[in-house]
Amino acid sequence: MNSRFEVKIPIPLNRLQQIENWLTLHPSLFRRHYETRYINSLYLDNPFLDRYQENLSGISARKKTRLRWYHQLATPTDATLEHKYRRGGKGWKIQHPVSLNWQPDNPCWSRVLQQYFVTLPANIQATIGNEQSPIVIIRYLRDYYISADGKLRLTFDRNMECYDQRYFNVANFSHATSLGEYVLLEIKTDADNEQALSRLVGSCPLRPSRHSKYVNGIRQLIWL
Repeated sequence: MNSRFEVKIPIPLNRLQQIENWLTLHPSLFRRHYETRYINSLYLDNPFLDRYQENLSGISARKKTRLRWYHQLATPTDATLEHKYRRGGKGWKIQHPVSLNWQPDNPCWSRVLQQYFVTLPANIQATIGNEQSPIVIIRYLRDYYISADGKLRLTFDRNMECYDQRYFNVANFSHATSLGEYVLLEIKTDADNEQALSRLVGSCPLRPSRHSKYVNGIRQLIWL
């Protein structure tokens, strides 16, 4: 379990070309790392949204729990259970592959989540605690880049949207709300590469800011 630094920079669409030019000309020689793909994340919380409140307040020690799968939204069969922790500016993930018994003719989260939970090892069940309520799906298109020395990783997230899961008896895959007209740049590196990260962020034309897709998704739904 390696800790890492993660910096987030929201990019207004009218500044996107400038950031892409900066990336192309940067001496770190970034190149594409993976194929572009859609990411789908079902965030799990308790009914009181305690994890949302933690991330909203920005306390130094916080956690998110989510199920993540790729490509098609409505086929969450092979997924990954992720616990994302953050303490003192550093973060890390604990991941566990899961197979969801998804039935298109009965797309009910309560059934699927109950069935997958009992198949998890006891130590993984303990990490979930009471975060078993499906709250929101965040979906976006991600581009991946890596520096020539492999130390710095960048992702660009576009077409970000959220699907409210709180008040539906079946999974909501059709009623989406946009997270806004912007692109999110995330810069990631292992904890021992802090100086390289600092130099890269210092050269960026835009400044970092706090950003959570989960928090922004809940805000969008609350403000509807």
